[in-house]
Amino acid sequence: MTDEFAAKYTKIQHSDTDVTLEDEGTHFESLAKPSSETDLWEETALGVVAEAGEYDVLLWSAGYALFGNGRGLWGPGASAEREIQLIAVPRSQRGTMSDNDFSRVGWTQGQRLRGDQFGVTTTEDAVTWDFDGLRFVSAPPQWRLEGSAGDATFDLRYHQKGSPLWNWGPFAGAAEADRAGYDVFVDVNGTIRTSKHDLELTNGYGVREHIITGQSNDPIRNLPAPHWMWWLYTIKDDVKVNFFQPRDDMRLGFVKYGDKQVNIAPGVGRLDFEVTERWDDPRTSQHLPVRWRLGMEQDGAAVDVEIAAHGRAYSFWQMSNGVRMYCYLLSTTTGTVSLPDGRTVELDNHLTVNSFCRTILTANETSQGPVFDAP
Repeated sequence: MTDEFAAKYTKIQHSDTDVTLEDEGTHFESLAKPSSETDLWEETALGVVAEAGEYDVLLWSAGYALFGNGRGLWGPGASAEREIQLIAVPRSQRGTMSDNDFSRVGWTQGQRLRGDQFGVTTTEDAVTWDFDGLRFVSAPPQWRLEGSAGDATFDLRYHQKGSPLWNWGPFAGAAEADRAGYDVFVDVNGTIRTSKHDLELTNGYGVREHIITGQSNDPIRNLPAPHWMWWLYTIKDDVKVNFFQPRDDMRLGFVKYGDKQVNIAPGVGRLDFEVTERWDDPRTSQHLPVRWRLGMEQDGAAVDVEIAAHGRAYSFWQMSNGVRMYCYLLSTTTGTVSLPDGRTVELDNHLTVNSFCRTILTANETSQGPVFDAP
C-alpha cells in the first residue's frame, strides 16, 4: 500500500449514516478528475454465508464499473466486470479442507463487459445495476440479487442488520479522499440454482458493499508481494466480529454488539492473527492457508477463536500492471467472544467468511525489482 493511499485510509471519518437511494446510483464523476481522465472502479456487491439443506454455502457476487483513462490500470476506456465466487460443500466436511468444485465468473479476457452489456436504471423506489443479466437491485435497507451468471441463477433477498459502516467515507467526500462507500451487514434468504444444486438459503448472513475508488487505489502497487490482504467476518445474533488486514503490517478489527462498537487498530488494543495450517491446493498449485487463530482485545471486548476452512473459490484480477489473486474461504469459527456488557458468546463450528488477496504477478519485473507502472 502506498503512503498516499494509506494516508487517505487513515483520514476517513467513520459514520453510520443511513444509506439513501441517491447513494445507490453511480458516482463515476464524483472524483477529483472526470472519468475520461482517470482510472476508477465502482463496485456494487452482495455476500452471503448460509446453510442450505445438507450443504454449507458461500457466495461473493459483485459488479464493477471500470474506467482506465489515467494510467490505464483497468485497460483502455470504459468497461465492466461481474464476479461470482460460489462454494457449496457438504456440511459434514466442516473442519477439513479438500478440493471442491465451485462456480466462478469474471476477470478473464473473454468475460469483460462493454457497451450495453452493463447499465444502471433508477426508479422511484429502486436502483438496478445490470451486468449482462446479473442484477443488483438496491432499495435500502433492502437489496436483491437476481438473474444469472455462469451456471448459476439467483433470487436472493438481503435485509439490513444494524447500522451501515461508512469506512470508505461518504460519497460527497470522494473528490478529496479518492474513495467513498459503505459496508452493511445483512440477513439473507432465497434460492440459488446451478447445474448441480438447488439451494434454499435460510437464516444466512452477509454483507452489502458499495464503494468507489480512484487512481490511488492501484491493487498491484498497494499490495506488492509478499504482502497479504485478509478480510474475515462472523455474526451471531447481535454480535459481529470483523478483521481486516490491508497489508502485513496493518491490522484493523472491531467487535460490534447491539448498537455499540469496540475498534481495534495499531496502537489501540491487541490484535493477533496467525496462520496455523496450510494445504496444497491441486488447482492453484499453492500452499493455501486453511486454519488460523484470531485474538483481539480492547475496552472489555475480547475475541479468542480458531478458524478452519472447508471450501475455496478464487479469481485472478487481470490488470495492465499485474495480476491479483482473490480467494474466498468458506470457514467455521470455534471459540469465545467476551463483551463489555458481561456476556460471553460461544462459537462452535459457526459459519464464517474469510478471504484474502495477494499479487501473484507484476507485469514489469526488472533486474532491479518490480516496476508497478503498466508496461
